[in-house]
Amino acid sequence: MRKIFWAAGLLAVVSLLIYNFSGSSAPPAAAETGAAYAAQVRQARAQKDAAFRTAATSPIPAAQRAAFGGLRYFKPDAAYRVAARLTRAAGLTPLPLALTGGAADAYVRWGIAEFELNDRPQKLNLLQKQGDSKELFIPFTDPTNGEQTYGGGRYLDLPVPAPEATEITLDFNAAYSPFCAYNHDYSCPRPPADNRLTVPVLAGEQVAPQ
Repeated sequence: MRKIFWAAGLLAVVSLLIYNFSGSSAPPAAAETGAAYAAQVRQARAQKDAAFRTAATSPIPAAQRAAFGGLRYFKPDAAYRVAARLTRAAGLTPLPLALTGGAADAYVRWGIAEFELNDRPQKLNLLQKQGDSKELFIPFTDPTNGEQTYGGGRYLDLPVPAPEATEITLDFNAAYSPFCAYNHDYSCPRPPADNRLTVPVLAGEQVAPQ
């Protein structure tokens, strides 16, 4: 039986690490865009690699964990940490996401984030898993998929912003591959077609080591 990605116990650990340096309801401060920020990103990545190497719920197959040398990442780049205009949906409309193993998982459309990346306007749907009121899920694709990054796209996770927030920060340095990128026993949500970015996102996790 294929494992649903979101059922993996390690996800909570990974999400906490990502929150250490990813989105918030405020734009990035200047002090966060230099060496200190890059060090914070590298530390979170090292912690994630350690969890993938040692956790019982790691998606890395058990026989490969001892030799696991860590994931591949783009260098931290503050240019991929962007302030996005936040528009909440008038209502939570269902948006089922197809899974790589077939069937679908229940999500709703929570809102939209609009921003510029490499001086080009972009837009992403902010989703929420039905029954989860604390986290936003942002699956996306971009032109790097299938070459520099996992072919099925990557994900971002964000805490739900405060009710008065009009902006959120999208930190693509925190973009990560689904568990099925490392292990075909997992079934993972496919990004919706309209969450396709038109510019390459040279940030975050690269294609999994072979």
